[in-house]
Amino acid sequence: MTQALMRSRHTIVFAACFVFFAGDGWTQDTKAPQSQLIAAGSSDANDTNAANNPLEPLLTIDLQDRFASSPEGFPGRVDSQELLRVALPIDAFGLHQFVRVFLPINTTPSVQGGPNTGVGDLEIYDTLNFQVHGATLGAGPLIAAPTARGDAYGSERWQAGAAGVAIKLESWGLLAVLATYQHSVSCDSSSPAGALATVQPFFFYHLRRGFYFRSSAVMNFDTFHHTQDIPLGTGFGKVWKGSHGDIVNLYVEPQFSVFHSGNGTPTWQLFVGVTFKIPIGER
Repeated sequence: MTQALMRSRHTIVFAACFVFFAGDGWTQDTKAPQSQLIAAGSSDANDTNAANNPLEPLLTIDLQDRFASSPEGFPGRVDSQELLRVALPIDAFGLHQFVRVFLPINTTPSVQGGPNTGVGDLEIYDTLNFQVHGATLGAGPLIAAPTARGDAYGSERWQAGAAGVAIKLESWGLLAVLATYQHSVSCDSSSPAGALATVQPFFFYHLRRGFYFRSSAVMNFDTFHHTQDIPLGTGFGKVWKGSHGDIVNLYVEPQFSVFHSGNGTPTWQLFVGVTFKIPIGER
């Protein structure tokens, strides 16, 4: 357990240093093409698109939580995932990239007795982005480090794979899809090999005064834990923009699973979060 904890700390420190130094290099370029991804329309519509666009060239910090009660096989217990995500745009050699770092804190219903909350697997991926017929496409490599507290919280294996994203901005809102795939690659773990695939469709529709309708539930297909979950979400959010271009996005989205299988999968879940977007280069 001590070795696993030390390994988790070392990996987290490495990821934090990577983001810091990458961000230091990016902030030296104060002319990042921030306007190229924003659709034509009103100021409120552009601000809402910018707040929800996963490829908007701003430093992005997400604090999110998915909460579920009585998941499959565990009546009366709760399942929760708190997520810290940092996303950083990098423009180098004429290429537009976006690096994302995910660190989940999982509360699992399967652990009996003692603490049931722990760090999950740290995930990093980098997408190279380009424009095609008015849409933005991105793809790149993904790596996940075995920082999880135990097999109930993650895979306990190094994983590698890829991520892809497609986005279409409109004056009325935003359509997008984000997909990832990762497969175990390490051979020195006693945990079984497996793979995890996720698909996240986005649909955002502008209302008035920064309010918007949203649907962004993540489909999960996990062979590590033999689970599948296809949820459908409907919720609302509110966007505020500061005088320096800072954006705050607060949202809540109940999600109902139209299909799920395997212990621990939810029938319904509540997704809440806040996103901060900061134009560091302009400061």
